[in-house]
Amino acid sequence: MGIALRGPGIYVPPHVLTNQDLVELVDEEGKKVIDTSNDWIVERTGIRERRISIDENVRQLGIKAVDNLKEVLGEDLKDVGEIILATNRHRDGEFPSYASSIASHLGLENVIIHDELAGCPGMVYALRNAFNSIQAGEINSALVGGVERLSDFTNYADRSTCPLFGDGAGWYKLERREDEEGIIANFLGGTPDRGDESWSKGYLTIVNSPGKKLVLKDGKFKAKNAIDDFLIMEGQKVYKFATRVMRKAVHGVLERSKYELSDVDVLIPHGANIRIVNAAEEGLRDKGFKGIVFTNLHKYGNTSTASTLLAAAEAREKGVIIEGSLVVQVSFGAGFTYGANLFRAGKR
Repeated sequence: MGIALRGPGIYVPPHVLTNQDLVELVDEEGKKVIDTSNDWIVERTGIRERRISIDENVRQLGIKAVDNLKEVLGEDLKDVGEIILATNRHRDGEFPSYASSIASHLGLENVIIHDELAGCPGMVYALRNAFNSIQAGEINSALVGGVERLSDFTNYADRSTCPLFGDGAGWYKLERREDEEGIIANFLGGTPDRGDESWSKGYLTIVNSPGKKLVLKDGKFKAKNAIDDFLIMEGQKVYKFATRVMRKAVHGVLERSKYELSDVDVLIPHGANIRIVNAAEEGLRDKGFKGIVFTNLHKYGNTSTASTLLAAAEAREKGVIIEGSLVVQVSFGAGFTYGANLFRAGKR
């Protein structure tokens, strides 16, 4: 028996925030918010633009993405037995779960519905949990999604973090298929982010503090004053962790299979920072990786749980992932957490 990974279906908000928009960003008094440049952002991150949700919340983003999955698959998804929605933004209507709104939208009854909170690898974690449920015979099919509105807790007065994050959503469908190899192995891990004396809450966390949030006025982005929960990050600590565990997760998931690194056709890394992706790729190529590394973080930035879904959808469209491709998707994030999934791409 195989457990096929079908899709993905995705959605990104229509509003594009470019690097030049950040360069020109002013506050309510017309004062420039951050001192940066397009070249500085591209050199440090590889990101050129990102999508921003101005008036769509997590529920709405998730619904539009699952509607796209219905179109991609040509199905009504009425056979789904479990829905897991991975996200990091639990504010607007966190009770009950966001997954329940997806079930309601699809008109489902008697379905397992819950959210996953595991940092950026939340979708990778959720996929493993759904896989285990199907493998155990509890259900026959599931929806696993990553839905993010990271702009909601990005401080646009912090030039070290505000160029990184964007918004987006995506869904996979998992189902039993006797004629497909499908998902082959999953690997998860975690290392508690204890921080240090200077970063007592951790190296990647949120703090309630004054900052700047985005608004759209007369077709242009502006920054407004706010006291809110804003994301903070000690970049060097996160970089060192990420480059190590990205490689560890890829090796770990392959060790749980009959395949070698040289067998992998496509690697879909979490789109956080191009320097992290490049460092991980270099280390893997030294160990025998010969395939394609596909990322579209230059267009979307770090969309956390949605990033590998957005990349996988484009890789499918461009023919980078085709039927029969051996694919690894790998992610790391706050917590600290990391993980990878190994699967054989089948029919969409």
